[in-house]
Amino acid sequence: MKKSNESIINIPVVPPKGVSREERKEFLQESANKYLEAIETQIGDLKKVGKNALVIGGVVLTAYALTELLLPSAKQKTSFSPKPIVQEEDDANDEDSFAWAALKGVATSVILTLAKNKLLEIIENLTTDATENVETNS
Repeated sequence: MKKSNESIINIPVVPPKGVSREERKEFLQESANKYLEAIETQIGDLKKVGKNALVIGGVVLTAYALTELLLPSAKQKTSFSPKPIVQEEDDANDEDSFAWAALKGVATSVILTLAKNKLLEIIENLTTDATENVETNS
């Protein structure tokens, strides 16, 4: 985006005095074309950023939705209903809850790893784009 901002600054707006009408018209047309190119470049950059933001937002929203579906809510944890004490049933519930907790932990880890990899990929792309822009300006 710096490239387009620099090109806008360097574009003279007022044509030099003492030139013919046709030369002034050409000068103004050239400056209008340069402005149009700068605007198109900025829009292209904004589209890339928007797409990346949508991807990141989608990954975060998906991770949030999955964790909300898999993890019990606070209301379920605080509600208390007395149950008869039976040793065999408690052991079965402990095994189920341990397996369920392990499954939720694995799912959360996988989702967070995918989100991290996508974010690192986007950061790398933005860094290489910025490096290329700096090299082309030099």
